[in-house]
Amino acid sequence: MNFKDFIHGLASVLRAESNTAVFTRTIFEAIIPEDRYDSLNEYSNSTFKAYYNGNAGIGRISRKINSFADPIIFSAFIYEHEDAAVEKLCSVFKYALPDINTQNAGDQIANLFSEIITDAAGANKKSAPKDAKNPEYNSFGSFTNIAPELTAENAGSIFIVDPAITASLQNTDEEDEEITPFEKYLNTAVVYYSTKKTLLYAEKPHPFYDLYVCNDVRYRKFRATGSRDPKAEKIISNVTIDILEAESKYIIIQGIGGIGKSMLLTHLFLSSAEQIGETGRIPLLLSLKDYKDTTCGIVDFIWKSIKEYDSEITQSIIITALQQKQLILLLDGLDEIQTSVRDSFEQDLDAFIKSYSGNSIVMTSRPVYSFVSYAKFSLFDILELSKKQAIELIEKLEFWDSEGKNSFLEALNRTLYRTHREFASNPLLLTIMLMTYSSFGEVPAKMHVFYSKAYETMARLHDASKGSFKRPLHTKLTPEEFAKYFSQFCARTYKDEVLEFNALLFNAYMKKVLKGASPDHQNIAPRDFLLDLTDNLCIMYREGEHYYFIHRSFQEYFAAVYFASEYDANLSKVGSFFEKIKNRSYTDRTFDMLYDMIPEKIERFVFLPYLEELITHCMEKSDDEYWEFLEKIYPYLTYEEGNTDESYFNEAESFLYRCIIHEKHLEMISDIDNYEWPKQIYDLPTKIWVEAYNEFLEYSAFDKYPNPDSIPEHILDSTSIVVEDDLPYKYTDYFGEPEQEGLTIEIDIYELRKNPHRYITLRNHMEDPGFPIFREYQSVKAYYDTLKKRTQLEIESDDLFDD
Repeated sequence: MNFKDFIHGLASVLRAESNTAVFTRTIFEAIIPEDRYDSLNEYSNSTFKAYYNGNAGIGRISRKINSFADPIIFSAFIYEHEDAAVEKLCSVFKYALPDINTQNAGDQIANLFSEIITDAAGANKKSAPKDAKNPEYNSFGSFTNIAPELTAENAGSIFIVDPAITASLQNTDEEDEEITPFEKYLNTAVVYYSTKKTLLYAEKPHPFYDLYVCNDVRYRKFRATGSRDPKAEKIISNVTIDILEAESKYIIIQGIGGIGKSMLLTHLFLSSAEQIGETGRIPLLLSLKDYKDTTCGIVDFIWKSIKEYDSEITQSIIITALQQKQLILLLDGLDEIQTSVRDSFEQDLDAFIKSYSGNSIVMTSRPVYSFVSYAKFSLFDILELSKKQAIELIEKLEFWDSEGKNSFLEALNRTLYRTHREFASNPLLLTIMLMTYSSFGEVPAKMHVFYSKAYETMARLHDASKGSFKRPLHTKLTPEEFAKYFSQFCARTYKDEVLEFNALLFNAYMKKVLKGASPDHQNIAPRDFLLDLTDNLCIMYREGEHYYFIHRSFQEYFAAVYFASEYDANLSKVGSFFEKIKNRSYTDRTFDMLYDMIPEKIERFVFLPYLEELITHCMEKSDDEYWEFLEKIYPYLTYEEGNTDESYFNEAESFLYRCIIHEKHLEMISDIDNYEWPKQIYDLPTKIWVEAYNEFLEYSAFDKYPNPDSIPEHILDSTSIVVEDDLPYKYTDYFGEPEQEGLTIEIDIYELRKNPHRYITLRNHMEDPGFPIFREYQSVKAYYDTLKKRTQLEIESDDLFDD
């Protein structure tokens, strides 16, 4: 009997009102000791649902629990039910267990379940290839007729390599000389990156390691594409290039703004530069914000970047090093590549990897919607500072107010890290916390209030060498007047996605701002604003001939300040602008801060017009109103079962809609993952996921092992979950049909609308009042009605206060 028939037999009697996922998990729990329940935690509801529906094999979970599955426990579980239920189970399982009766039903069914688990646990073990001629196995499972010299003691060893090959892999004098062309770059770049200007040390750079604490990084189980990595998730402390390369040659490290991504790459560069004598590997630290539409590929980008440190370097030198796999490319700020050149960068990078494979690439980025284009890259997260690391960082920093620093450290250890973790775990925001705490004796909880206090602190910065000292601004403006003009500058540059300026570009933007200034301010030179921002306020910094925000979050905060100051009539335009932004980082907090600043105005002048247009449009479709809403807001839904190893989020297409359901707590779409679907859903386009051997996901492996008998057992130790249709055509000839692990189904709303009679069962299901999206839409309509009535009352009322 297979598991699907077994679980359906139990469900016909015991399931009651529980859904299939909960019931299936309960059945697995019923055959293992209670203290082992946590072994099931890594399996999602969709996986248990897939087991129930027979859309995923139970091999993986069976291998996990087989050693401690106990039929006696399951037998007791059967006998916990009423006698009538046990009698019905006897009838259900009579065809499979002819001798079953009410006296032995528990033992009979338990033993059957145990056999199913044991069989499944062995079904997908690293088995002999298809048609293998009865290879003999030794005690540790290797093929003795393939590698008779392999024993339990040396099974993990590398085979002996020809001495000539070994010698060719060793460093030679000629190879040492090949490093020479990069010496000038390395010497200059190491000197440059060995000191750092920061918010606290804007005038005088400090040694890098005097103000750096290395964040931990987490290696995810999934690649950038969403497919599963065979390696387990792990946390890495004191990370180095060697540690990263042990996991993957191509890596994306993602993290929120200010978390320390650029500092981490600087650490990787400096630590790698120290090891060149031992490794022969040359680190290059490059900023991706310099990747322009005039860049002619990755090699051109590398050359132009390192020319700043060595004008004599040539592209041929770079190409030679790449061909010899000598380079470590540390690429900072993937998210800072302008939208207009992002596609060309992705194409250039793919071509580059094909031409010069073997050179390590580590990129950093803010989290974006998807890294699916970077298929060869493994995904790491740079983790927030732990409490211990946050305290260590503050202890390292030289601060002009030693008493304030000690008081802050005490508060950080006692309460602040817990109550303000979003700030305290972020190195940049933690530094601003210290400054703000020193000035005000507290740290605001709201993000926009926090930045307001931070600006006030920075505008009245105490100079460490001069004691209490208020810096005069070059513009002769008050901090409040300066913020007014700077906020418009930030809003304009935010709209245009500009994060980098030369003097001419900065002046051009600032001149537009000053056109609307009061008459006595119109003659202020844009250069004075730039001097104030870099020298006095330290909100921007200079690097060569270019200027940058000390952190993008300052641009976002001041842009929100400007938008909040707009006339009410213009707020609808602001809402339309945010709705149209396509390449938005998940960590962009501009609209969040704007809503927090003026929630009532945003509801009236942004949310209300948006909902008016959306709901009116949908209601015009009369009987098809709900389906018009679905096609506009949720045009594609994804249903997953089992181990799909591809993460899809059922998320609304509209940014403003997402904001509304988040801010007003109306979101219900996430409940769809736990909702029971009718069987008709399996008629939709389906992607089948199977477990397959990593080595044989490429056609070249079949040329390498033309005879299945020649495949060493250890080659089959590594597996991944992949799409069945992506397997090489020879795969099943070698190994038979792989075990199905899960499925992904795409629900195309347009197709369901176009063929209503064909999908009548599925449509009725989605129109049920209990369906999560149906409930969400009704809640949004109710909120719209309330908001519309409230606004109408405000418009019609003559009272100063609407009580």
